[in-house]
Amino acid sequence: MVDPRRLKALFLELLRIDSAGGREGEICDFVARRLEEIGAEVEVDDASKRIGGTGGNVIAKFPGQRKGPSLLLNAHLDTVSSTEGLKIIEEEDLIRSDGTTILGADDKAGVAIVLEAVRALSEQSIPHVPIEVVLTIREEKGLLGAKALDTSKLSARYGFVLDGGEREDELVVEAPTHDNFVAVIEGKAAHAGVEPEKGVNAIAVASSAISRVKWGRLDELTTCNVGLIKGGEARNIVPDRCEVQGEARSRDKRRLEEVILAIRAAFEGAAREFGAKLEFSVERSYEGYKIEEGEPQLEAAKSAIRSLGMEPKLLASGGGTDANIFVQRGIRCVILPTGAAKVHTKEEYIRPSVLARCCQILVRAIEEFTRRAT
Repeated sequence: MVDPRRLKALFLELLRIDSAGGREGEICDFVARRLEEIGAEVEVDDASKRIGGTGGNVIAKFPGQRKGPSLLLNAHLDTVSSTEGLKIIEEEDLIRSDGTTILGADDKAGVAIVLEAVRALSEQSIPHVPIEVVLTIREEKGLLGAKALDTSKLSARYGFVLDGGEREDELVVEAPTHDNFVAVIEGKAAHAGVEPEKGVNAIAVASSAISRVKWGRLDELTTCNVGLIKGGEARNIVPDRCEVQGEARSRDKRRLEEVILAIRAAFEGAAREFGAKLEFSVERSYEGYKIEEGEPQLEAAKSAIRSLGMEPKLLASGGGTDANIFVQRGIRCVILPTGAAKVHTKEEYIRPSVLARCCQILVRAIEEFTRRAT
C-alpha cells in the first residue's frame, strides 16, 4: 500500500535540509511543493512574523471521497538542534548520523510518513474523509508554531500526530500540563572580603530555597526540575541578584498546583530569612489531556495496529507535543509512532522497515477512521 523505497528516499531528502528551530524556511518550501504535487490546496502561514525566524506552518487540505468529519494529520518540521554538516550512515536496515550531529528523525520521520501516506491514498484512490495536513514550525522551542496557528482555518475535530517513538505498537493518549517558573532574588552587594556582613547573598538565598524542595520524579504523574541559575558578577562581590528558572509537570492538574505553590513557598521563606526581595512568576506552557477509550481516532489507530498483527499499547507521556495545543483547541489527537529512536541525542537512529510499517499504520488508521465516520 505504501512504497517503502520512495518513503526512504523522501526521508533522506528531508534529513539533508537543516531545519533547526528558526530556520525552517527551506523545508517549508520543500514540503509545500510536494503537497501541491499530490493535489492539495496549500498555504504557508505567517507564524514567523509573530515568533521570529523563517518559514511558517504548512497547511494542506485534501478533499474527501467520503462525507464525514475532517481528519487532521500533523508532524513538525523543526529539529531540536542543527544538522548542518550531517553525514548519513546507512547500515542494512538502519539509518543514523556519524555521531557529530543528531540525525533529525524527530520529526522528519513523521513528516515523511504524512507525505507518503497522502500520496498513497491519492495514487491508489483509497476513499477517505477530508484530510487537513498541518506541518508546524518551532515545535522544539515550546510548541510555538502550533500556538501561533490560526486553528479557525481547520474544521477537523480529530487527528493523528506523527511524533511518537520507535515501537510500532505504542500510541500516546495522555500528556501532562506543564508550568514554567522564574524566581528573581534581589539581595545586596558588598565586598566579599572587607564587609560581607553588609551584603545579602542572592545566590545563597537561591541555594537555600532549592534545598527545601524535592526535585525530580515526585510521583507517577508528576515531575519538577530546576534547570537554570544565573547570578553574580565576580568572586569577591556578594551577589545582589540571582535568577532561577525551572518547571513542573503533572497529569494531575491539582497536584501540579500544589507543587508550584510549594516551590513558591520555599523561595518566599528563604528570601524572608535572608532579608532579600523576591519576584516569582509562573507561566503555563501547555495544558494536559487524555484521550478516552471509544473515541473514533483512537479506535481507528488501535484497529490499524491490530491489522499488522500487533496488540496496541496505550501510553502516557511526560513531555508535550503539538497534540497538547490541538486538544486544547478542540481537536482530539492520538500520537502515532514514527520509528525514531534515541531522539535528541547524537545516537539517534531509525530502521527503514519500521518507518514503512509506521506509514502503513497511518494509512490503515485513515481508512478505518473513514469507515467509522461514514
